[in-house]
Amino acid sequence: MDFSKKYIYNQGMKNISGKTIFAIIINLFIFVTEVVIVITNLPHRGGSALVYYTTLSNLMGMAAAFVFLWSAFSGFRALNKTRILLRFYATCMLSFTLIVVFCVLIPMAIHAGIDPIFLLTEDTALLHHVINPVLSFISFIFLEKNMALKKAQPFIMLCLTLCYAFIMLFFNIIKWVDGPYPFFQVYQYPAWMIVIWFAVLCGVSYLINFLIYLFRSKENTTEAS
Repeated sequence: MDFSKKYIYNQGMKNISGKTIFAIIINLFIFVTEVVIVITNLPHRGGSALVYYTTLSNLMGMAAAFVFLWSAFSGFRALNKTRILLRFYATCMLSFTLIVVFCVLIPMAIHAGIDPIFLLTEDTALLHHVINPVLSFISFIFLEKNMALKKAQPFIMLCLTLCYAFIMLFFNIIKWVDGPYPFFQVYQYPAWMIVIWFAVLCGVSYLINFLIYLFRSKENTTEAS
């Protein structure tokens, strides 16, 4: 690191607030725990783990946390737009994961006579279903300094979620995959029920995206493309 870069870095680090320090700590925790989750889970499940939205949302969380830490190391002078967009996508995906676990999967498990505690205690489930989603939300909304997002970003995030949903639906139709969630099991539930599930979950997904966008937009005026 030459003198000019070192000076810029030091000046940037001096201006870091207490909130930003907490954001750095949270993102470091998220990154480290996500690496642990990948190391402990993926080798056993292999590629089949990638059919789970939970897995994809946590991988996004790991990537976003890494970019955030990289940007922080530069004094928040590098990768700012990328950092903001990835942290937005990761927070939306992780928040959706949290909502689906508590509002869909746990009630369905109870209805089926299954103890839902495994959704919170199995392996690293508490981390990737609850703790990291909550920490990501707290950091992004209350601690991180972000430029405002463009109005289209909540819809773009919904489109990304729909891409996953339609791919999983197609895989279930051709019987490459069973599930991994009940609302994809087209041969176990009537078509009208699948349609209702999709409509409700799309609405919930967009609502989460929009609320996260709205919370951040109130505090920022500069748009990120």
